[in-house]
Amino acid sequence: MPSEFKIHPSIGIARLGDSPTDFYLCPDEAGVLPIECDADGHPVIGPDGKEKRVDKFKDSQNRVKRQGARFRVFTYDETSPSGRELTLGSEITYIDKTNGQTIVAVVQDVQWTVYLANKKSSWYEFLSTAGEHGYDPSHPLRNADITDPNLRQHLIIDPGPQTVGLSSGSASRAHFARGANPKVPQHFPPPLVPHSIDTLGELMVYEQDNSSRLVVLGGFGNSGSFKSGPGQPIIETYANNDGWFDDTSDGPVTAQLLVKWKTVDGNPPIAPKTTLVAVGDSAWLLVGYPRFAPQIIDIITMDDLVYDVAIRNFAYDTDIYGNGRTPPTTPDELKRWRTTSSWNVKFRPFFWRDIWPILTRPQYYSYVTDFGQMTGGDPHNSTPGANGNLDPTELCVAPHAGENPDDARRRAGHRAFVYSILRKGGQENDFTLPHPRNPSVPQIGMPYLCGDNPLSNIAPAKFLRLTDTQLFFLRQWAAGNFIDERAEKIVIPIPPGEAIDRGALATMLGGSFCPGAEACWILRNPAVFEKAFRVRVSPDYRPVASSRNFQAGTLSQTQDLARGLEPGDLTKYSGVPWQSDFNECSTQDIDITYRDWNVLNLDTIGDPAPVKIQTTYWWPSHRPMWVNGTYWSTGIPQTNEGDLLMVTAWKTLGFVAGTVSDGNSTFNIVEAQNL
Repeated sequence: MPSEFKIHPSIGIARLGDSPTDFYLCPDEAGVLPIECDADGHPVIGPDGKEKRVDKFKDSQNRVKRQGARFRVFTYDETSPSGRELTLGSEITYIDKTNGQTIVAVVQDVQWTVYLANKKSSWYEFLSTAGEHGYDPSHPLRNADITDPNLRQHLIIDPGPQTVGLSSGSASRAHFARGANPKVPQHFPPPLVPHSIDTLGELMVYEQDNSSRLVVLGGFGNSGSFKSGPGQPIIETYANNDGWFDDTSDGPVTAQLLVKWKTVDGNPPIAPKTTLVAVGDSAWLLVGYPRFAPQIIDIITMDDLVYDVAIRNFAYDTDIYGNGRTPPTTPDELKRWRTTSSWNVKFRPFFWRDIWPILTRPQYYSYVTDFGQMTGGDPHNSTPGANGNLDPTELCVAPHAGENPDDARRRAGHRAFVYSILRKGGQENDFTLPHPRNPSVPQIGMPYLCGDNPLSNIAPAKFLRLTDTQLFFLRQWAAGNFIDERAEKIVIPIPPGEAIDRGALATMLGGSFCPGAEACWILRNPAVFEKAFRVRVSPDYRPVASSRNFQAGTLSQTQDLARGLEPGDLTKYSGVPWQSDFNECSTQDIDITYRDWNVLNLDTIGDPAPVKIQTTYWWPSHRPMWVNGTYWSTGIPQTNEGDLLMVTAWKTLGFVAGTVSDGNSTFNIVEAQNL
């Protein structure tokens, strides 16, 4: 059986920082601290034999450390159908696509290629959900006063691709910097105020446990404008500021195996031959801003979002969605599957794997917010009891034979109540939902966070709701159709490559896309993906076994999702500069006077309706608000003037870290210079 090769994680996340020397590695799961490493990317191993977690987020000069994204190549074959990390010197079997011969070869090296870019300044203006289903021809572009296509090409930050490897003749480290890639044309912005951009980061390769591992670092958090007036440039909006650039980025991560032939169709090769074999499943890298509260998990993570897309569009688990049918194997079969599949009502989710991670997240939001200012208490957890309405000792008990009827009714009512206050599809504009036992007493709908569009009247979505897959799991749980795997002593294995994929995604935001944190609503579009969890890479940026067909310097100013994504095609939807949206995504005054209208002009028609405004948080898991009674971003207002302050002040902010445990967590602001 020929081997298959995949890069993990399928979507990695690097983060900005202003330290030129120090960095750490992306955590391997949600709710944990990043991984400490040395200057070459090697993780530091603690006394317990495990990778050590960081205890400092800034270097000795109080500069924010960058977060590196770590990538590995896995082999899938008869020996390891669930995958194992590829080791140098190991034998692989593959089919030579030029002649169909079966080759057994020995791996000599991995040649890694990464291509990062930033297309924000050349893309359309971000206007809430406008554009999610296509842009109107009249939709405005950023920097629309620049009309010449050749000049607009220079609005794209394009350093060209870089390749690294361990073998002789290969560079082990390379930079996405101005002048660092003389073989290809580059585009960088002109001098900017307050900070110019001369690099999008770097990549390095190192050997660990006889395997080749890649680490990619992003930029230094720099933003600036070439349209500066007297003194300083200005920021006028949270998302679209002409003349501005920043050094967030994204792009494909590809690899080729350098191999030496051992046999050809079972026979020794006529002559020694060394060649390159493309890794079939490429990866993608997002470069976002720092995660200031890494242990606080988002209500909806990017893993939840991409998993939902995989379940409902790529037959990722037909026991959940698809009624257990054999997964489709051709594009036509997949099309039919999508139109005929539905939720399997016989599926029973696991409580601790599928349910509790959703229910426990709101508890941790209380450490980075002050819900009492808005509602008189935390509405996510408002029912009296040991742990409010989110007590796992009650919620984990599945219906079972011999159960006391009164206990069964109490638990069923408890589950039904929790499910009832969750917004379902179509309830994104409902602030309150009816109480299941007392409809006259409305309950605040959950989650109590901003949705994708509380700003305009075009496709309004005022409040956040869970993904369809999350809601299906919770609906099954509310009906008593679930399993307490701890009580049943069930061990649920997860393939190592899948664990890496989902662990990286779980550290990113998967909702409140206005425009969001690391990426926007574009990632819930199935057209972005080639298969479950894998971004569709344009063929122009995929490795070919004997050559590299990269079109450096000619990145498109348009988009063709059917063909695939180019470098810069995911982050281009986000706000520019990144600090403006980051600063203003704190709280939002949402008009709930009328269900389907965000913006009212009542004075022009004499409407006597009393205007109702509800202040709501955006995503304090990324942008904290209050920590132990202390305002996190002291001295920086949520205004355009504050946005400009944040362009330089972000590096002075403290990180939120502490001890995480059920019901007894403690968090504090550490390494702050702004307090």
